[in-house]
Amino acid sequence: MTHSTAAFHRRALLRLGALALLPTGLAAAMAQEAPAGAAPRLKLATITTGFATGGSADVTARLLADHLRGRHAETVIVDNRVGASGRLAVEHVKSGPPDGSSLLVSPSGMMVLFPHIYRNLRYDPMKDVVPVTPLARFPFVLAISERVPTDVRTLAQFIAWCKANPKEASFGSPGAGTSAHFSGILLGRLAGMDFTHAAYRGMAPLVQDLMGGQIAAGVLTPADALPLMSSGRLRLIATTGTQRFRFLPAVPTYAESGFPDIVIEESYSLYAPAGVPAEMVASLAQSTHQMLALPQTQARFAQMGLEVAPQSPARFRADLQALHTRWGEIVRTSGFTPTD
Repeated sequence: MTHSTAAFHRRALLRLGALALLPTGLAAAMAQEAPAGAAPRLKLATITTGFATGGSADVTARLLADHLRGRHAETVIVDNRVGASGRLAVEHVKSGPPDGSSLLVSPSGMMVLFPHIYRNLRYDPMKDVVPVTPLARFPFVLAISERVPTDVRTLAQFIAWCKANPKEASFGSPGAGTSAHFSGILLGRLAGMDFTHAAYRGMAPLVQDLMGGQIAAGVLTPADALPLMSSGRLRLIATTGTQRFRFLPAVPTYAESGFPDIVIEESYSLYAPAGVPAEMVASLAQSTHQMLALPQTQARFAQMGLEVAPQSPARFRADLQALHTRWGEIVRTSGFTPTD
């Protein structure tokens, strides 16, 4: 045996001995490592999301799982923990091991809005999870139904109609306390009109009532609004984005229509439990950004009305903190009563 070969075997034995001293689960996770200088490659990682299979949050999580498989971990699976408006998923991941094996794909509203509308939220988004990167972003869309006269085509005209018909001035959202709900509250307050809210159990029943003319208006996601445009039964009159949404170029923003304070963009983002090493957070962000740069990823997101939205972990954390403060003020001035 040559000197170099013997040295190699000694290093291998030392490595195995070190692994034997680690807790069983961690030793197994680190048994296969990425190249030198990279974060350890895990045997198994789980991406949890709080929404049902087939929805845009779930599809986003599965695209990420496919990309991270073989990069971040040998096996990456998606766990749909549906319930409590997605809060169960956050609660589950916050208690996960801080080794990169437990990840979360969640709308940002659960981190920046929910702390202000639930008294007994069982997680602290500023302490219990680590922001990695946004994946995809989208604005909300104000749609009006056939219940509103066909000559009403702009936000100004709709506001005038609502003031002239206060008993008809109502809007639906996919749930009380959601970002979509508060976009309608803001419109009513800033436009000086009574704008009655109807909370639905998700987007599907809201779309059904809009298409049937059972309610005057609804706040939709692009994923729900885009397939309905060709029907001619809904008119899309405003979006909540910072600029016109590229999939709805003919629809002005609220800011363009005279309401610069109604700027609300939601995002599906990647998080990890608190305590995950900064090197692993950076590695996850880098791998995710590589996925977001792929044309096939952007095309799949476009089908769902989503735009890629990569950010560094530091920038993402700063934006979340700013949004957390902003939503606190919005909720306080809206008169919304926090629930349990």
